Amino acid sequence: MKVVAGKYKGFNLLSPKSKTSRPTDNKVKEAIFDMLYPYKNDFKALDLFSGTGQMGIEFLSRGAKEVYFNEKNYSNFSILKKNLEKIDCENVFLFKKDFVRCLKDFYDEKLQFDYIFLDPPYETDFIDKSLFYIKEYDLLSEGGIVITESSMNIDFSEKYNLHTLKEKSYGRKFIKIYLKWR
Repeated sequence: MKVVAGKYKGFNLLSPKSKTSRPTDNKVKEAIFDMLYPYKNDFKALDLFSGTGQMGIEFLSRGAKEVYFNEKNYSNFSILKKNLEKIDCENVFLFKKDFVRCLKDFYDEKLQFDYIFLDPPYETDFIDKSLFYIKEYDLLSEGGIVITESSMNIDFSEKYNLHTLKEKSYGRKFIKIYLKWR
C-alpha cells in the first residue's frame, strides 16, 4: 500500500497480514479521491473504521487541516499508529473505541467534519448505524460529504437526508459519495 497523491505521495504504508482485514486497493482509493476533487479548503476529516489509516492519511496528504482516526481492532490500531509515526504529522487525533462511543464523544466535543469515510467490516449494519448517529449528533458540516465502502449496494440517501453525488462499483465493493442536504 502506498499513498497515491499529495504531500506524502509514494510513502509505503504497513498493512495487516491477516486475511480478515481488506485495505482499500490503491486503484479504488485513487478513484474515490478523484470523485471528491476539488477538495474543500482547511477541511476536517474522520476515518471512523480506520484499519491501517490509509484513507485518513490520503486526506492528510491532500491538505486536511485535521484528521480523526478510530480503529477498535488491536492489531490494526498498532499498524495505524506506526503508519502515522512514519508520516510524522501533528494534526491527527487517534482513538481506539467502539464506533458508537466514538461518535458520541465527538458530539460531546461539538465536532463536525467536512468528510467522513465509512468502511466498516463487511456484512454488518455499521454503515446504517454510523449514518444514524452522524445525523442524530449533527457531526457532518454544512455541505459535508460521507463516503461509504461496502459489500452491499444500499442507498441511504432518503433515510438520512443525503444526496447521492456519485456511486461506483469495483468488483464486490460499492462506493457511494453522499452530500449533506442543507
